[in-house]
Amino acid sequence: MAHTIARHPLNTKREKNFSTAKRRELGAELRRIRKRAGYLGVNMASMLNWGEPAISHLENGTRRPPEGRVALYLARAKATTEEFERLVALDRFPDDGYQARPHPTGFPDSLPIVTLLDDESSSFASYDALEIPWCLQIEPYIRIVLRKHGYEDGPALDAAVRARLTRQPASMCKPGPFTFYIPERALLANSGRAEVIHEQLVHLSILSSLPGCHIHLVPADALVADLCIGFTLYRHDEHPPVVHHQLPTASLFLEQVRDVGYYEGQLERLAELALDRRETREWLTRTLADVERRLAHGRFLASSLVNNATTAGS
Repeated sequence: MAHTIARHPLNTKREKNFSTAKRRELGAELRRIRKRAGYLGVNMASMLNWGEPAISHLENGTRRPPEGRVALYLARAKATTEEFERLVALDRFPDDGYQARPHPTGFPDSLPIVTLLDDESSSFASYDALEIPWCLQIEPYIRIVLRKHGYEDGPALDAAVRARLTRQPASMCKPGPFTFYIPERALLANSGRAEVIHEQLVHLSILSSLPGCHIHLVPADALVADLCIGFTLYRHDEHPPVVHHQLPTASLFLEQVRDVGYYEGQLERLAELALDRRETREWLTRTLADVERRLAHGRFLASSLVNNATTAGS
């Protein structure tokens, strides 16, 4: 059952191009606003009377900007009032390895820092005690999850579903690996509907065959009761790892070596308790057959399926 994971260095040495997630988030937002205004970097440098390297460092987050520089940039780039206030406030936040971001209940997908980490990270590892990781969810499953978080049928729910589905392919377009630890009970009992569970299992079975997608089932009897909140650890080739610790209405982003080390340890613990990739694929195949048989006989019951799958795999 046990398998190994690579423990990446925790970046005690700061390289020349070192930057924090906050500075890269701020820079990515500045670049987005500049491009929306139709300006090139050289245009901004000319309008602000700055050198082009200063624009590059600011947008890439490789240097801490002098006080007031972000406000000047935003004014020249025609930022909206909301953007100006939000990004000037972000610039003033302490850059100490702890960043909090509010988001709609159960939906951190649209946070600029999440988009940044998804786009730039060379690999990540994710665990959620209650739900299938968001980038593995099928559309019916997404709708059920978001309804549980208070979304009602209508344009807002439809937009949120589209946003999550749109982000999924981008999150795993690189070689990876992208590692997911999925608790058995979260997989089988959360969606509640037989057809949704069946479609979700088929989707996971297909994804589990991709070289860069490492899906590991955490058995129902695994001792992980203390791991009750989801987290993702992002790794980057040039920058330190970042932990995204998701709460219902906000997310915490951690970069301190001590904090990252704790979550590295939790991933190693999960690797010891979870099924390996081959065992997980066998579990998916076996459970799919059981679901299809129950659907055919019209007597599906998710809670009993959990017990049966656990017994068969023991």
